[in-house]
Amino acid sequence: RFSDNIPPAYLVELLNSMYSAFDEIIAKWELHKVEIIGDAYLISAGCPARKSETVVDKSEWAARAVEAALAMQRTFPCVCKTQSIQMRVGIHTGSVVAGVVGKKGPRYHLFGSDVSYAELMESTGIPKRVQISDATRRTLQEGGRHYDFEEREVHVGDGATPHRIWLVAGSNSFEASAIQRRLMLQRRRRHKSSVLNLIAGACIQPGA
Repeated sequence: RFSDNIPPAYLVELLNSMYSAFDEIIAKWELHKVEIIGDAYLISAGCPARKSETVVDKSEWAARAVEAALAMQRTFPCVCKTQSIQMRVGIHTGSVVAGVVGKKGPRYHLFGSDVSYAELMESTGIPKRVQISDATRRTLQEGGRHYDFEEREVHVGDGATPHRIWLVAGSNSFEASAIQRRLMLQRRRRHKSSVLNLIAGACIQPGA
């Protein structure tokens, strides 16, 4: 295994570079990093709910997840030069139970069968590709988010019937640009509002 043949310090440096780059990507798309388990990087889109100036439907959250995943695949070779390491990405759309659990080091977690199915989308995926479930494909299409897909069938678990799943052929640059423009405008408005609140707070005299 790759990790058995490199110094621990180099492995930590590599993972830090990789996950830091991914953190910047999900911040750009306003997604949520749930946790890192081993070499798996778990992200949620649309959960937890955020206060927003506009209502974001589930098809946009699916599109954001797809675009972020494609960006990660493009970024991966820049932060990991080792050809023997490749990345799979799997995406699924469904319902979850979510919340902060625990008293010592409480963390935000996702629970439910759809979380497990998302993990299966990753584990049955193809290196260097983004694989999505049929539920995610339907969500994108019902919302008018147009992507080109490559169909494939995979046996999941002990089921005899193969599951129809899809590989995303590439980014929808028009869709991605439109979402990013709106997110940038919203961030600028939030920043302007926070600056105004800070100025107003600084003008309040003690004891007033």
